[in-house]
Amino acid sequence: MNRKMILSGGAALVLVAAGTTAFVYGNNVGTGSDAADATEGPQQERQGPPPAAVAVAKAEMRSLAPRSEVPGSVVSTRDSRVSAATSGKIEWVAEVGVEVEEGDVIARIEAADAEFTRDDSASQVRRLQARAKYLDSLYKRFVGLGEDAGESEAALDEMRSNRDEAFQAVAQAEVALRRAKINLERTEVKAPFAGRVVSQETQIGEYANPGTELVRLVDTRRYEVTARAPASLTQNVQAGDSIRVVNGAQSLEAIVRAVVPVGDDRSRMLELRLELPDTAWYIGSAVRVSLPTSQARTVTAVPRDALVLRADRISVFIIGEDEKAKRLDVELGSAEGDFIEVVGEVKPGDRVVIRGGERLRDGQPVTISSLVAEASV
Repeated sequence: MNRKMILSGGAALVLVAAGTTAFVYGNNVGTGSDAADATEGPQQERQGPPPAAVAVAKAEMRSLAPRSEVPGSVVSTRDSRVSAATSGKIEWVAEVGVEVEEGDVIARIEAADAEFTRDDSASQVRRLQARAKYLDSLYKRFVGLGEDAGESEAALDEMRSNRDEAFQAVAQAEVALRRAKINLERTEVKAPFAGRVVSQETQIGEYANPGTELVRLVDTRRYEVTARAPASLTQNVQAGDSIRVVNGAQSLEAIVRAVVPVGDDRSRMLELRLELPDTAWYIGSAVRVSLPTSQARTVTAVPRDALVLRADRISVFIIGEDEKAKRLDVELGSAEGDFIEVVGEVKPGDRVVIRGGERLRDGQPVTISSLVAEASV
């Protein structure tokens, strides 16, 4: 009996072992796909990130010069305080803000006194003309009579002198008449050029004398930029050069009209005048003028948008023939407009990323946006 119990126990142990083996084997078969997935995960990671969409431009050889900015102001080419040229009471002054053309009336002075002076001068001319005409005919009459006139040569000389003096008096009176007419015309003060009235320097009812300021008139159609800079900067600038001028977020190219070669006794600064093209900038706007600090050099330059700025480096991404991004650390040099010099391994003709480089990784494949790239090159 004991032997039977031992055999039965051994059979049970065999069954348990077989069941355990089957359970383990079944589990291994059921998890086969999970094992394959676990193997594919690292493979996918080793393949890298998907291609990134970028826009590119080409690095170029450009003539650039290091620059320094100086402050400047937008001014009008003509800014006048128009004054009275005759005396009289002010009757009317143009309103502030009115736009006028050359020759338009911008102020009126009472014309009564000027009219009286004109009429008086005209009567003087007529009186003197009558006297001169009488003396001339008298002299001619005695000269025509000859010896029968009974007048001596001295008397004839005196008559001729009186006649000539009368003619001179007529000429002098005619000058006074012309002056009176001009003074009458000056009672209507006219704009010397087209512009806008920006201030009234006198008011209706006040009395004006020659030289009294009436209005300030500014030409709001033709602008210039005036700037002052030390001789170390202006020596690299000459008339006709194109200089970048920045007004806030706006910028444009202005042509140097003149460099005034006279320095201020205290500041030792020279003045520059730059012609502005048509622009909506206001007179009095504060601007920054970018002046070269040395002669221009031919360098490798890229668009400013190609720069990737980090706390510890400045770099650009170039796209190789394998259509993968390669990061190159660079140093910056001269800048002008939208281009800046880069010192490093970037070569002229390299395709540099100008859009989409912020999240690029070194070696990441890319897809180039040809439309943006063509517009940027």
